[in-house]
Amino acid sequence: MTTTSDSTKKTTSAPAEKYRRYLQMLKKAGLRLTPQRMAICAYLAHTERHPSAYQVYEELAATHPGISRATVYNTLNTLRELGAIVELSFGSDHTHYETNTQPHVNLICLRCHKIIDYYGDPGVDALMERVRQETGFQSVAVKLDLVGFCEECRLQRLDEIRAMLKTAAQDKFPQTRNSKEEIV
Repeated sequence: MTTTSDSTKKTTSAPAEKYRRYLQMLKKAGLRLTPQRMAICAYLAHTERHPSAYQVYEELAATHPGISRATVYNTLNTLRELGAIVELSFGSDHTHYETNTQPHVNLICLRCHKIIDYYGDPGVDALMERVRQETGFQSVAVKLDLVGFCEECRLQRLDEIRAMLKTAAQDKFPQTRNSKEEIV
């Protein structure tokens, strides 16, 4: 049974507020607010996922046939450079975008690449203070990702290991036949 605790609930600003903020940032950057850019901003403001550029393109292409991959990539890069979204990079094939800039920890599954937002207290404030005291370094922001296996993938892997062990045991210790059968 999976339960949702207060520490994993999403507490982002309203989508309309995020949408307006994205548009303002693009406008301040000197970009025209084209229907395609507005659609990208609306998608980002309303998603609770951590989409890749390809996922944004795929979901918008059906309803916005004039949208191009280049527009999606360029808009995402501009929003990232302006600090409106955060790039989560796990190698060239696994770049996703974080639309929630509130403090939280990303729990990243190595197997299925799912990203879960965790809002509990990870003790970052104490760490930042200890680093400041020990090194004199003053942190202004923290990006904390925990990389491992989500519950579903962890359980799947345990089942796979059990099956491998069972197969290996059967190969190493085949069932002995009844001695009467061997004589015949």
